[in-house]
Amino acid sequence: MGLPASPDDAGQTAEERIQGINAVFGLLLILTQASTPDRAMQLVTTAVPSIAPRHTAVAWHPGTAGSYYQQAPGAVAAQLGQLTGPGPIELAGAAWAFPLTAALGRTPVFLITSGPRDLSEEEIFLLSVLAQMCGTVVANHELRAESELRAQAARDRDIAQARATELTASEARQRAVLEAALDAVVTIDSGARIRYVNSAFEQTFGYRAADVIGRDLAEVIVPPALRSVHRAGFAHHLATGEARILDRRIEVSAVRADGTEFPAEVTVTRTGLPGEPSFTGYVRDITERQHAQQELMDSRARLVAASDAARQQVTRDLHDGAQQWFVTSLINLQLAEQKWDAAPERARELLGLATRDARNGIADLREIAAGLLPAILTQRGLAAAISSLAARLPVTIHLDVPDQRLPAAVEVSVYFFCSEGLTNVVKHAHAASAWVQVSTGEGQCTAEVRDDGTGGAWPRAQSSGLTGLRDRIGALGGTMEILSPESGGTTLRAVIPLPA
Repeated sequence: MGLPASPDDAGQTAEERIQGINAVFGLLLILTQASTPDRAMQLVTTAVPSIAPRHTAVAWHPGTAGSYYQQAPGAVAAQLGQLTGPGPIELAGAAWAFPLTAALGRTPVFLITSGPRDLSEEEIFLLSVLAQMCGTVVANHELRAESELRAQAARDRDIAQARATELTASEARQRAVLEAALDAVVTIDSGARIRYVNSAFEQTFGYRAADVIGRDLAEVIVPPALRSVHRAGFAHHLATGEARILDRRIEVSAVRADGTEFPAEVTVTRTGLPGEPSFTGYVRDITERQHAQQELMDSRARLVAASDAARQQVTRDLHDGAQQWFVTSLINLQLAEQKWDAAPERARELLGLATRDARNGIADLREIAAGLLPAILTQRGLAAAISSLAARLPVTIHLDVPDQRLPAAVEVSVYFFCSEGLTNVVKHAHAASAWVQVSTGEGQCTAEVRDDGTGGAWPRAQSSGLTGLRDRIGALGGTMEILSPESGGTTLRAVIPLPA
C-alpha cells in the first residue's frame, strides 16, 4: 500500500515527528474555537502536511455532499462503507481514511490523506486523534445548530398556533357579530357562488343556509328580470376593477324563496385576499320604511287637502251667513241716515233692522268660530273643554283629565282626538259608557278614549275621522293606535311628545 520510505525520509523522521506533535496539540486548541464546521475542517486539512509531510487531505462522505465535505467517488465510497476505524484505502499513492467522530446514528465523514509514502505509526495515531477531535467539534456544532433549528421550529410552531388560535377566535367573533346582525349578510366568491349566509338572511329570504351554499347568487335572491344585468356588472368588475356599486347604499328589488319581490337596501364590500376576491353583501328589507314614507306623503297630502277644504268651508260660511247679515245691516244704516230728517219714524225702523242684522251676523260668526275651536278650550283649558263636550252627549262619560294647561298645539290636538273618539262612540259603538283619560309624564302626553261598545272600529277610507286623527297626531311627532277587537269595546290611544 504505497511506496517504501527513502533514506531522506528516515533522516527527517525525528524532526517531522516533533513538528507533527506540535502541530496536533496546537491545532487541538484552535479547533475548540472554530466557529463553524467549515472552519474546523479547513483547519484540519490545512494542518495535515505539518503532521504528515508531502501529504494532502480532503473530507469525503460515502453517500452525500455537504457544506464542509464532498461525496466520495463510487469505488472509494464502497471502501469507506466497510471501515470501522482508520485504515488504508486504494487510491493513487499512499492513502488513508480517518473517520471523524459523528453524532449518534449518523454515517461518519472521513478525513482522506494521500501522499507519495506510507504514513508512520505516529502519523496515523496523530491524524486519528486529530480526526476524532475535529469530528467532536463538528458534531457539537451540528447538534447545536439542530437544537437551535428545533427551538426555532418550536417557536414558529407556537407562533403559528397562536395565530391560528387568534384567527379562529377572530373568525368566531366575526361570525357572532354577523349572526347578531339585523341585516341579511351573504358572502360570495369570485364565481358569484354563495359561501356564507347569516340567520337574518334565512329569515328575510326564507331559505336555510344549507339550501343556498354553493349556489349562484343571482338564482337565489335576484329577480329574474335583473339577473342578466347583475351578471354583466359582476363580470365587468372582475375584468376591469371598476367599482360601480361597491361601498355604496343602493335600493334594488330582491326576491324571496316563495317568489315574492320586495324593496331592499344593499351595500356590497370587497373582501378576501389579494388575487382571491370575495364579496360580502348586507341586505335590508325596506318595505316598512317605504310604506312609512308613502304614508307620510299621503298624510301630508291629506293635511293639505283638509286645510284647503276647511278654508273653503269657512269662506262659504262667511259669504252665505255673516257676510249677508252685515251687508244688509250696512244698507239699512245707509237708508236710515238718508231718511233721518224727512221720515224719522222710518229711519228708526231701519235702524232697528240694521241692529237685528248685525246681531245675526255676530251670532253666525260665533257659530263658525265654535266649529273651528271652542272658546272654553282657549279660555279655561283642556279639562273644562272636555267636560263641556261630555255633558252634551247621550252616553255616560267618565273623565280623568288633569286640570293643567298644556302647550296650545297639544291641547287642540288632544281635544279634537277626544271629540272624534266620543263622536264615534255615540255614532257607531252602541256603548252604554265611555272613559276619557289624559295623563302627562316622561316628556309626553297620553290620551285615551275607551268604550264598552261593539268594537271593530277601523278607518274605512282615507277621508275617515280616524285617519284624520292619525294625521293630526303625527304632525306633532306623536303616534296613535286603535285597539278594537270584534269581541267588543274600542280603545283609542294617542301619545304626543311634550316640548322641553
